[in-house]
Order: sequence, then C-alpha cells, then structure tokens
Amino acid sequence: QGVRIPTLGSFDTIPECIQVGAETVTIQKPVFHLARNLAIAHNLMDNKAYLPGNKELVPLKYSEVARAAAVPRQKAEGCIQGTTSLLSHCLGKGQNVALVLKEVG
Repeated sequence: QGVRIPTLGSFDTIPECIQVGAETVTIQKPVFHLARNLAIAHNLMDNKAYLPGNKELVPLKYSEVARAAAVPRQKAEGCIQGTTSLLSHCLGKGQNVALVLKEVG
C-alpha cells in the first residue's frame, strides 16, 4: 500500500512486466509522485498517470515514524516538515536535489 506525505508527495509501487528469457515476470516498481503544491509552486511537470486507477494512499503515520526513530511524535513531524521545507527551498533556487531514503522500495 502506498503512503502519502503531506506537502512532499507519495510513495508507492506499480506492477511492471519484464521479459526474462522466454518468460514474462511481474515486478513491483517503486515510484514517487511529487505533491501538487510543490509541482505548482516550482513550475514542475506533474505526472498523474503513474498510479493505475484510483489507488488509495494512506497518510504517513507520524507516531509510527517517531516510535521507529525513538523520538517524540512532535520531533518526528517537525523533522519531516523541515525536510519538506528545505526541499522546496532548494527547488525554488533551481538546485538539483536528491532525496535518498534508505530501505524504501
């Protein structure tokens, strides 16, 4: 199931068929879709076609992130919002940005 991070975007997987020899194999390809507010604010292209149908995304559960990181919920939420703000600032200045998330996908 995909996850939506408010003001940043959503992460999910989509099925993709690949040819392996004479056999067709379906894999789950990780995808990221930038939040509409960031795309509009920075005049970026919005690719809405990546999710098949009306696939439901769940909002990020800050309490679960906080528990996994062993920090208070408010700190986890603040860090995520700060990262989103920094990303937006960098995009606004036309900088290339790489957001690396370990162990995702």
